[in-house]
Amino acid sequence: MKVTKKKIEAILQQDERMKWISLWYDRAAKQWVFVGGDSVMWSSSGTGVFRLDMLSVEEWVDYAYQLAGRERHVQ
Repeated sequence: MKVTKKKIEAILQQDERMKWISLWYDRAAKQWVFVGGDSVMWSSSGTGVFRLDMLSVEEWVDYAYQLAGRERHVQ
């Protein structure tokens, strides 16, 4: 399965707590970062990952929850 920003955000938006989180590439930092919602309250929204395909879609979603300090409930 090809990893895309759209697929990652679609899964995040299914959870009311994560629905305003977006994934953007920060050219200055040369990494993908999570923005929006309460991501400014996270200890870090930078991922340290410079290519989307370095993680699977599920790993990206899990990583967002980890950075948010939240537990993911998969149905």
